[in-house]
Formats: sequence, C-alpha cells, structure tokens
Amino acid sequence: MDIQLSAEERRPLYLQLRDQLRQRLLSGAIAPGARLPSARELAALLHVSRNTVEEAYRMLEGEGLARIVSGQGTFALERRAPMERERDLPFDWEARVTPEIRDYALFREHEGRVDLGNRQVISFSSLAPDYHAFENDAFRRALNAVMVDEGSVLLAYGYTRGYEPFREYVHAYLTGKGLRMDGQEVLICNGFRQGAGLVVQALVAPGERVAVEAPTYNGFLGLLRARGARAVPIDCDEEGMLPGALLAAMEQGEIRLVYLIPTYHNPTGRNMSLRRRQEILALCRARDVPILEDGFNEELRFRGECHPAIKALSGSSNVVYAGSFSKVLFPGIRVGWVVAPRPLARYLVHEKYNQDIHTPPLLQAALLKFCKEGSLDRHIKRTRGLYRERLDALYDALDRYFAGRARWVKVEGGFSAWVEFPERLDLRAAMEGAKERGVLYAPGDAFYPDGRGRNCIRLGFSRLTPERIQEGMRILTEYIEELGG
Repeated sequence: MDIQLSAEERRPLYLQLRDQLRQRLLSGAIAPGARLPSARELAALLHVSRNTVEEAYRMLEGEGLARIVSGQGTFALERRAPMERERDLPFDWEARVTPEIRDYALFREHEGRVDLGNRQVISFSSLAPDYHAFENDAFRRALNAVMVDEGSVLLAYGYTRGYEPFREYVHAYLTGKGLRMDGQEVLICNGFRQGAGLVVQALVAPGERVAVEAPTYNGFLGLLRARGARAVPIDCDEEGMLPGALLAAMEQGEIRLVYLIPTYHNPTGRNMSLRRRQEILALCRARDVPILEDGFNEELRFRGECHPAIKALSGSSNVVYAGSFSKVLFPGIRVGWVVAPRPLARYLVHEKYNQDIHTPPLLQAALLKFCKEGSLDRHIKRTRGLYRERLDALYDALDRYFAGRARWVKVEGGFSAWVEFPERLDLRAAMEGAKERGVLYAPGDAFYPDGRGRNCIRLGFSRLTPERIQEGMRILTEYIEELGG
C-alpha cells in the first residue's frame, strides 16, 4: 500500500492517512469487503504510532467507508453496486460552450496582470481600486474588535436583509447623499452584481426587453444573458442616454426595465447631465417603466460638477438604486446594497434567501466599525488625489500619443477613459498582438449587446502609476501604428 505521510505538513498524520485511504476506498483501489492492514502492521510500515492508524480507521468508519470488527480487523464496506473502473475518455467541453460565453470568457481572460517572460503586462483592462492603497491595518483592527465584542453571534446565520446596524448605517449614508429613502428598504447583498441580479430576477422574465446605455457595463449584460432577457442598446451623447432613442425603443415593444450608470459611467466615464437625468426619469415615469440606477462610482469625483443621483430627484419612486464600496474601498469583501420600495423589496429578500441566505455578518460588522471610526472618509479623501493624478497622466499620454488619431472625451471621475479609433481598426481581433507586446485593454465590443465597438477600447488607470501609464501608452501607440491606425 503506497502511502506517503509527511511530518513537515501542518496537517496531523492521522488526517493525512485518513485522506489517502479514503481516496483508495472511493476509487476502488481497495476492493469492497477487503481487509485493511491491522493497525500494528500499518503503523510499523509507515513508522507512525498505532494510535495514528486507529484514529484514521475510526474516522473512516464514521464516514461510512469502513467497518471495524472487534477481534477480526478493519474492512472496506461492501457496496450494493460496486463502482466499475472505466477508462477515462476525454469529453469535448469546448464544443458545448455557447458562443456568447466563449466571447465573454475571452475578454475576462485578458483582464488583470499576467507575466510574459520576465516582465509584467501593463494592464489597462482592470477597473479595480489599487490594493496598495487599502487601509489594511484599520480594517484588521475593526475585524478584531467585532470578533471580541460579538464573535459568536457574527459567526452564526445572519438575517437575509443584512446585519441591522450596518443596514442603518447604509440608510443614513445614502440619506446623506440626498437619496429619497422614505418608504424604502435597504437590502445588503454580496456586491453590486448580486443586487442587480435580484432586481432582474424579480422584474424581468426570460425573453423580455431591458434598455441599456450603448455602451454599458458588461457585467450587467452578463446578468441579462443569464436570465434569458434581451438587452436593447440605447444610443447616447455626451450628456447621456438619448430620450428620443429610448422613446423609440419603448414604442417598438415593451421595455421592462431601464438600466443606467449616470455618474462616471462604465465604460465611458461620462457624467450624465442633470437635465438628462430629469428627462429620462420623466419619460420612464410617463411610461410606467422602472429604472435600475447603478451608483457604483459616485464617490470617485476628482473635480467638476456633482449631480444628484436619479434616486434623489423628485418623482423617483420608480427607481431602484444599487451600489457598493467595491470601487472606493475593498472589492474582496463583496458587500453591496439595493435600495428598493418596500413592495418590491419583500420579493428581493425572498430571492436573496433562495440564493445564499445572507451576506456574511462578520464582514458587515467589521465594515461598519471601519466606517464609523472615520476610516472610510479618510480613505476616500486620500485616494481621490491618487486617482486624480493617474487620470491626468492618462489624458496627458492620450494627448501626446493619439491626438488627431483617435477620439475621446475628458471626464472628471471614475476609473476609465473611452477611446474611439477609425472604424477600419478591429481592436478586438488585435488583443492578442497587444498582449504579446506587453499591454492589455478592454475591447469596446464587450460593452455592447449588438457587437458594435470593435474599433473602441476602454482604458482603466486605477492600478497603474503615472510612469506605467506613460510606458503602456507608448507601447500601445506603436502597436496601433503597425495596424495602420
């Protein structure tokens, strides 16, 4: 019996032995009904104590894999239908993946930082905050403190609506941002995407139409695809979604939901004008169409005018608001929220329970303590300067390398810039070549539901120093020149 135990591993020897015997029992390597070596024999063979082997055997018996017979030994349990050992033939999973999922996976696989030889790719594809700027010590102190104060409670099942003190904090936080919270319920979710997904599940049936900005956040397009809903792209100008284009879509068929990112839009970085927010709201109210407002970037204002959220405007009772701290704080803890009128919120709560019961109370409690001690405000104030410097570096590089060769609109917040090249350039197809040269970007067609945008790219700057931004743009301009751009 080829079993290898290591005293250098942190796991106890009896657990190592249990696991290796379990694998052999389940795979059929040890035949059903076979007698296992006695504890004395196996202990001598493996140079371990007899107690180690006996404890492993007792655990296997408790798992229903072995039977210990006093005076006779330990036996592998008989099974009514012994597992037949078959040749492991390959299965072609690639051929069964849908084209939509394959295209989306191609985009995701190019995000983040990857090694090419001895150097790292300069990635403009990410919209994540720079983890070097995280307030790690402050959050660790908050986590330790809540564990001391309420650890036993926080490690038990929590309420589906969320940890009540944190829900109260979010309610006050959003009230302070001007949102109309009367008659609204706050539901804590695992990040924005779960919250948006709950709204889609509750309001949109498979096959129904949802109006989205063109382009829009590709993660939301994925939610619609998973639901079987139809994304209807609505053209935009520099002020935001065009009311006339939205009205035309409404007249062509029922629109069940309008999804908007009005503030520092992803992917364009555009800040929807106050007039346009009011126009879109009025149109949706007149047609009895609900709005899902994505408020993920509102804290990332570096300069310029600040507009109220659509949920803060008069007559916004048809608006559901979803957000999180993922872009301004810690994306890894996955804490977000949905603000919905109570008649809708009750259904969102039931769907949340069906999915995962609750968002971890421990993380909510730690985040609450972190925020109430002023760490959130200090973090936002400090990182605004950091990201403003990087945004300025990106626009300096665009002016230097792409003036007259591409189009972009300078924005005043968010984590990205949107760049349009001549239509003859297929920058989706050019992604592999860019990666080989050491640069990643997000292709524009990933943000359209109808395949447009292959001549566009989204450039994220949040995780790159000004020096890396300049270097990456230099490489990118040389590559695009090779493509004829």
